[in-house]
Amino acid sequence: MNNSPEAGKKISNKPKRANGRGSIYQITKSNGRKVWKAAIKDINGKLRTKNFTKLSEAEDWVADQRRARDLGENTYATNPKMTVAEFLVGWANTQYGPDQESTQRSYLSVIKNHIEPAIGKIKAAELNTKTVENLFRDMHANGFGAGTIRITRAALSAAYNDAVRLGDLVRNPVRNTKMPQVTAKTTKPLPRPDWEKVYLESMKNPRMHARIEVAGMLGLRPGEALGLKWFDLNIEDCTLLVERQVQRAKGQGLILKSVKQKTVRTLKISQETVQILITHKRHQSLNKAKWTEDNDLIFPNTVGKLGDEKSDRLAFKNLLTSAGVPDCQLYQLRKTAFTAMAGQTDLKTLMEFSGHSQVSTVIGNYVFATSESMKRAVSGMDQLRPR
Repeated sequence: MNNSPEAGKKISNKPKRANGRGSIYQITKSNGRKVWKAAIKDINGKLRTKNFTKLSEAEDWVADQRRARDLGENTYATNPKMTVAEFLVGWANTQYGPDQESTQRSYLSVIKNHIEPAIGKIKAAELNTKTVENLFRDMHANGFGAGTIRITRAALSAAYNDAVRLGDLVRNPVRNTKMPQVTAKTTKPLPRPDWEKVYLESMKNPRMHARIEVAGMLGLRPGEALGLKWFDLNIEDCTLLVERQVQRAKGQGLILKSVKQKTVRTLKISQETVQILITHKRHQSLNKAKWTEDNDLIFPNTVGKLGDEKSDRLAFKNLLTSAGVPDCQLYQLRKTAFTAMAGQTDLKTLMEFSGHSQVSTVIGNYVFATSESMKRAVSGMDQLRPR
């Protein structure tokens, strides 16, 4: 028996559709099962077909395809055989330029370590919401934190959004996913006694004193501190310009890169901070004979070149040991600075120092209640009690 679409017998009583409206007819497959075959051309003029058990399902599908075509939307993947892994790696390697390498590295990392092993072999066009949610749940069950899961979701969603926008894929399966209930691990500022020990110990070395000053008193990010140059320091006005950072670029090593425009800031600093930096500069000049180049950096490495965060962290770890303070992260000094600053200034000034434009980011990530701040709050409320 000839079971080609042309030999299938139409049994629909609906009038014949006009050209381009699509067609539906019943065919008998090789196993003897009868199905409804629907056919319609997509926005690119390519004939698309699909089999259905019920006539109503076929009619609904044709209507959906026609509606999407009339709106100029694609309903089929450009490359239906491409896997999730192939799609994501290709997207990440072409989507981000030199000014977004840190984002690219983060996305490629979660693609390699989390997405590819779990769902990488699935066809990109066939990935569904349930599978994505299962990925997030499995990551949570395996002990991965909220931050890692959020980056994984961001990578998937950004890639699929771009593909849908360009017409390469039909839908974004990440859009309606629900994240597992994960309690984010909060990195807190150093306790006051530990902070005092660290600061006092740093005073034994002019460079380390200056480095801890800009981290724990001004709240600079490690990369921003390493990117500072001496001409950023205005001694007369007591200001410090923050406009660049040190980053590791693919194939280039360490580079100086401008910070995002909204995070460029000129910080007002105290006379004491200025003096600490000047003392460091004088001490630095005594060691320039060992340098191979001079880049006018406030915190270069031992030969005058760009300092890297790994060495910066190691120096901080050694300082902690000398101070007899439990292990902690250098980045915690940024939180230490802003938590202390929050009790001394207004929120707008705090945002200016942090380089953040969102109040919620500053409050949620850098400001923590301390026993001292709670005591002040209680004392203040006592003064307001009716007598």
